Amino acid sequence: MSNYLLHPPAKRTFLAPQISQPLQSIAMRLDRWLDYESGHAWCESAYKYQTISVVAEFANTVTNLPLIMLPLLNVLLIKPYIETVNCIVIMPHILLTVNGIASTYYHATLNLFGQLIDEISILWLLMMCLAAYFPVFSFYPQQYHKYIGRVRCAIAIITMVVSTFCFVKPSLNALVLMLWSIPSIAIIRHEAANAGIPEIINSPRKISVLWIAASICWVSDRVFCDFWLFLGTPYFHALFHLLSSLAAYNVFIMFSLIDICRRSDKHRYRYRIKYFPEKGLIRLPYIVLNLDCKYL
Repeated sequence: MSNYLLHPPAKRTFLAPQISQPLQSIAMRLDRWLDYESGHAWCESAYKYQTISVVAEFANTVTNLPLIMLPLLNVLLIKPYIETVNCIVIMPHILLTVNGIASTYYHATLNLFGQLIDEISILWLLMMCLAAYFPVFSFYPQQYHKYIGRVRCAIAIITMVVSTFCFVKPSLNALVLMLWSIPSIAIIRHEAANAGIPEIINSPRKISVLWIAASICWVSDRVFCDFWLFLGTPYFHALFHLLSSLAAYNVFIMFSLIDICRRSDKHRYRYRIKYFPEKGLIRLPYIVLNLDCKYL
């Protein structure tokens, strides 16, 4: 994206130049991974370092805050359930927070290491969602529940193998990860339709609208950057962060409810869905858990 640079900054490095010969080769390799701007730059990079001198893409950096905070909010709200019933559901939430932190570092530095950590954390997030929630999927045969541990091990091994391919052609990683959203949306729609939970009937539509809008922003930033620069609005990737964080949060709300309902024989919690704000076009759902009074 060199044709978008207005004022290219001087090359920065994290490593001292005066080092011994055996370490020099390692240093040169690390430079490739840790140097500023060694990764893929987004449209906002045309104005890089102008808001804060040490942050390459300011808007793309700060809009990761919802990715970091929203999953932690859901963990806090269903903490009693996580502690007493199913602790593994915390893992996808933690990985989304890790992805938000990795994305923050990536857009602040634009180095290749940050880019790969960002993309690999998304891969592990997708696989961890599968590993955490597949036991309560409607299409998972009940008679195979004794093999849950083996299936999770297989998912982990496959994820480790696939992770190595992220280093082969880093420029293709983001596109491949975006394509994974197609089967993910199909699973979301299927599970919501077969869960028998009135509160999540409209979740697939909401998630799909948010994700489609986010995907349009992602493609627009990547393909039509010259046009957005002409208009002075190179912030569609930042908008992608905001929309995708809302979509991911709604996915967690939906599957948290499915998990709570499908494991109802193992706990005495009752849930309610509330919204903040209570009225308005854009409302954030959240789960309120209470113990059923008749079991107290």
